[in-house]
Amino acid sequence: MTLERSIIATLSYSDHFSFPLTLSELHTRLIQFQTDKKSLRLALTKMIDKGVISHTGNYYYLPNRKKTISARDSKSKSSEGELQKACELAHRIGEIKGVIAVYLTGSLAMKNSDPDADIDFMIITNRKRLWTTRMLLTFFLEYLGQRRRPLSKISPGKVCLNLYLTPDSFTIPSHKLSLYTAYELIQAIPLHDPFSIHTLLLSANHWVSDFLPNYPYPPKTKTRSKKKQINSSKILDLLERILYRLQLLYMRGKLTREYITPDSAFFHPNDPGTKVLKKLSI
Repeated sequence: MTLERSIIATLSYSDHFSFPLTLSELHTRLIQFQTDKKSLRLALTKMIDKGVISHTGNYYYLPNRKKTISARDSKSKSSEGELQKACELAHRIGEIKGVIAVYLTGSLAMKNSDPDADIDFMIITNRKRLWTTRMLLTFFLEYLGQRRRPLSKISPGKVCLNLYLTPDSFTIPSHKLSLYTAYELIQAIPLHDPFSIHTLLLSANHWVSDFLPNYPYPPKTKTRSKKKQINSSKILDLLERILYRLQLLYMRGKLTREYITPDSAFFHPNDPGTKVLKKLSI
């Protein structure tokens, strides 16, 4: 892939979400082409002169798509209230026993959410406590009246816990590797991460560099949590296995493309980026 084609592919992907990019954003999000900012800026100038792309203020975008600038600015302003709410909820969730870290994902993490959007969180739990912790969080969010229920098509401002991981499952499974997943990882915002788990998560997924080679990845390290793990207990281990089986039984018949294991839970049946990936043939 040439630099020009990479720039067009990157802007086309972001255009699918009506999200023009700044120079820094374009550099870190540049698809499958490694370069420095100086070379990128020179290429962008040539492409603007040829009319291949357009530029206004700090933003780069596809021709005839200037309206995406106002769309991005409008969504950024309207997201402020939900961001504040997400921060407050993340810290409350972080107090639940078994939770190591809470990350904001999805459109709100980019300040690009619609008014009727929910709040997507990725939860990191202690080893061998994912399903016990998930049960506690489900009850907790129900108590707060903030849980998005599975059958709800539209739940403005409700919390959707769509991804659970533990330090034993930081590396994303091979069938989940895609440009969309790579973007989701680098865009995730740590709202509650007192033990710097985010660095471990990124370092365990250096495959992302195959898609986004300019993103500044931390060096590879062992995915070992700094947080003191829950003391080993045969009773708690048994409870974890029982809750895993019970929740799996409850979900049986409802699961489509979700990916569920004792140490991870991916509750997105369909990646929102699938359509644009096919469109771009990436």
